[in-house]
Amino acid sequence: MNCYVLTGGRSSRMGRSKRALFYDRVAAAARPVFDDVIAIDWEEGERAPIFGVARALRDVQSHAFILAVDYPLITSDVLRFLRDRGGMAMWNGEPQLLCAVWDASLLPEIEQRIAAERFDLRGLNKRDMIGEEELRARFGGEPLMNVNTPEELAAAERLYG
Repeated sequence: MNCYVLTGGRSSRMGRSKRALFYDRVAAAARPVFDDVIAIDWEEGERAPIFGVARALRDVQSHAFILAVDYPLITSDVLRFLRDRGGMAMWNGEPQLLCAVWDASLLPEIEQRIAAERFDLRGLNKRDMIGEEELRARFGGEPLMNVNTPEELAAAERLYG
Protein backbone atom coordinates (compact mmCIF):
# COMPACT_ATOMS: atom_id res chain seq x y z
CA MET A 1 0.00 0.00 0.00
CA ASN A 2 1.20 3.51 -0.83
CA CYS A 3 0.94 6.53 1.43
CA TYR A 4 -0.23 9.76 -0.17
CA VAL A 5 0.76 12.82 1.82
CA LEU A 6 -1.58 15.74 1.14
CA THR A 7 0.67 18.79 1.04
CA GLY A 8 -1.63 21.31 -0.61
CA GLY A 9 -3.54 24.13 0.90
CA ARG A 10 -2.84 27.75 1.59
CA SER A 11 -1.59 27.30 5.17
CA SER A 12 -3.29 30.62 5.89
CA ARG A 13 -3.73 29.97 9.62
CA MET A 14 -0.09 28.88 9.93
CA GLY A 15 1.19 31.87 7.98
CA ARG A 16 3.81 29.75 6.19
CA SER A 17 3.98 26.52 4.24
CA LYS A 18 3.09 23.45 6.29
CA ARG A 19 4.76 21.36 3.59
CA ALA A 20 8.05 23.15 4.22
CA LEU A 21 7.61 22.76 7.97
CA PHE A 22 6.45 19.14 8.21
CA TYR A 23 6.82 17.10 5.01
CA ASP A 24 10.27 15.66 5.71
CA ARG A 25 9.25 14.52 9.17
CA VAL A 26 5.92 13.01 8.07
CA ALA A 27 7.49 11.28 5.06
CA ALA A 28 10.28 9.86 7.24
CA ALA A 29 7.66 8.30 9.53
CA ALA A 30 5.78 6.85 6.54
CA ARG A 31 8.70 5.43 4.51
CA PRO A 32 9.35 2.32 6.66
CA VAL A 33 5.64 1.45 6.63
CA PHE A 34 4.46 1.89 3.04
CA ASP A 35 5.59 0.71 -0.38
CA ASP A 36 5.96 4.30 -1.55
CA VAL A 37 5.35 7.77 -0.12
CA ILE A 38 3.94 10.23 -2.63
CA ALA A 39 3.35 13.94 -2.07
CA ILE A 40 0.07 15.28 -3.46
CA ASP A 41 0.14 19.03 -3.99
CA TRP A 42 -3.02 20.93 -4.79
CA GLU A 43 -3.42 22.07 -8.37
CA GLU A 44 -4.84 25.40 -9.46
CA GLY A 45 -8.50 25.67 -8.51
CA GLU A 46 -8.39 22.88 -5.95
CA ARG A 47 -9.42 24.23 -2.59
CA ALA A 48 -10.14 21.25 -0.37
CA PRO A 49 -8.53 17.94 0.62
CA ILE A 50 -11.15 15.98 -1.34
CA PHE A 51 -9.20 16.80 -4.53
CA GLY A 52 -6.03 15.22 -3.14
CA VAL A 53 -7.92 12.15 -1.95
CA ALA A 54 -9.43 11.76 -5.43
CA ARG A 55 -6.02 12.07 -7.10
CA ALA A 56 -4.56 9.46 -4.76
CA LEU A 57 -7.40 7.00 -5.33
CA ARG A 58 -7.08 7.37 -9.11
CA ASP A 59 -3.53 6.03 -8.67
CA VAL A 60 -4.42 2.78 -6.87
CA GLN A 61 -6.24 -0.47 -7.54
CA SER A 62 -7.57 -1.16 -4.06
CA HIS A 63 -6.45 0.95 -1.08
CA ALA A 64 -4.37 3.99 -0.26
CA PHE A 65 -3.29 5.49 3.00
CA ILE A 66 -4.14 9.20 3.01
CA LEU A 67 -2.07 11.35 5.36
CA ALA A 68 -2.24 15.11 5.75
CA VAL A 69 1.10 16.84 6.10
CA ASP A 70 -0.02 18.58 9.29
CA TYR A 71 0.45 15.55 11.57
CA PRO A 72 4.10 16.26 12.43
CA LEU A 73 4.09 14.06 15.55
CA ILE A 74 2.94 10.92 13.72
CA THR A 75 5.22 7.91 14.12
CA SER A 76 5.97 4.84 12.04
CA ASP A 77 4.46 2.68 14.76
CA VAL A 78 1.14 4.54 14.68
CA LEU A 79 1.03 4.48 10.87
CA ARG A 80 1.80 0.75 10.81
CA PHE A 81 -0.95 0.10 13.35
CA LEU A 82 -3.54 2.10 11.37
CA ARG A 83 -2.47 0.45 8.10
CA ASP A 84 -2.62 -3.05 9.57
CA ARG A 85 -6.02 -2.42 11.15
CA GLY A 86 -7.27 -0.92 7.90
CA GLY A 87 -8.97 1.79 9.85
CA MET A 88 -9.21 5.40 10.83
CA ALA A 89 -8.42 6.99 14.17
CA MET A 90 -10.74 9.04 16.31
CA TRP A 91 -8.85 11.89 17.95
CA ASN A 92 -10.27 14.69 20.07
CA GLY A 93 -13.71 13.33 19.27
CA GLU A 94 -13.27 13.65 15.50
CA PRO A 95 -12.62 11.02 12.83
CA GLN A 96 -9.19 11.63 11.35
CA LEU A 97 -10.17 11.33 7.70
CA LEU A 98 -6.75 12.50 6.57
CA CYS A 99 -4.85 9.85 8.51
CA ALA A 100 -6.61 6.73 7.33
CA VAL A 101 -6.91 3.87 4.87
CA TRP A 102 -9.17 4.75 1.93
CA ASP A 103 -10.75 2.31 -0.50
CA ALA A 104 -10.47 3.04 -4.23
CA SER A 105 -14.12 2.01 -4.65
CA LEU A 106 -15.04 5.37 -3.08
CA LEU A 107 -13.65 7.29 -6.07
CA PRO A 108 -16.95 7.52 -8.03
CA GLU A 109 -18.76 8.98 -5.02
CA ILE A 110 -15.90 11.40 -4.39
CA GLU A 111 -15.95 12.53 -8.02
CA GLN A 112 -19.74 13.04 -7.79
CA ARG A 113 -19.24 15.25 -4.76
CA ILE A 114 -16.57 17.27 -6.56
CA ALA A 115 -18.85 17.72 -9.58
CA ALA A 116 -21.61 18.92 -7.25
CA GLU A 117 -19.12 21.23 -5.47
CA ARG A 118 -19.65 19.37 -2.19
CA PHE A 119 -16.10 19.25 -0.87
CA ASP A 120 -16.70 17.71 2.56
CA LEU A 121 -15.19 14.25 3.11
CA ARG A 122 -17.38 13.37 6.08
CA GLY A 123 -19.49 10.27 5.68
CA LEU A 124 -17.45 8.88 2.79
CA ASN A 125 -14.92 6.69 4.55
CA LYS A 126 -16.68 4.12 6.70
CA ARG A 127 -13.58 2.25 7.89
CA ASP A 128 -13.30 0.82 11.38
CA MET A 129 -12.87 3.60 13.90
CA ILE A 130 -9.95 3.16 16.26
CA GLY A 131 -10.63 4.99 19.50
CA GLU A 132 -8.42 7.65 20.99
CA GLU A 133 -8.23 5.71 24.27
CA GLU A 134 -6.79 2.67 22.49
CA LEU A 135 -4.24 4.80 20.64
CA ARG A 136 -3.18 6.67 23.79
CA ALA A 137 -2.85 3.40 25.74
CA ARG A 138 -0.80 1.81 22.98
CA PHE A 139 1.39 4.75 21.92
CA GLY A 140 1.08 7.52 24.52
CA GLY A 141 1.60 11.18 23.76
CA GLU A 142 -0.12 13.14 21.02
CA PRO A 143 0.74 11.28 17.78
CA LEU A 144 -2.36 12.59 16.00
CA MET A 145 -1.98 16.20 17.03
CA ASN A 146 -3.02 18.26 14.03
CA VAL A 147 -0.95 21.43 13.71
CA ASN A 148 -2.54 24.35 11.84
CA THR A 149 -1.47 27.49 13.70
CA PRO A 150 1.74 28.94 15.16
CA GLU A 151 0.28 28.34 18.63
CA GLU A 152 -0.31 24.65 17.89
CA LEU A 153 3.20 24.41 16.46
CA ALA A 154 4.62 25.91 19.67
CA ALA A 155 2.61 23.39 21.72
CA ALA A 156 3.92 20.51 19.60
CA GLU A 157 7.49 21.77 19.98
CA ARG A 158 7.04 21.97 23.76
CA LEU A 159 5.82 18.38 23.80
CA TYR A 160 8.48 16.87 21.58
CA GLY A 161 11.14 19.47 20.92
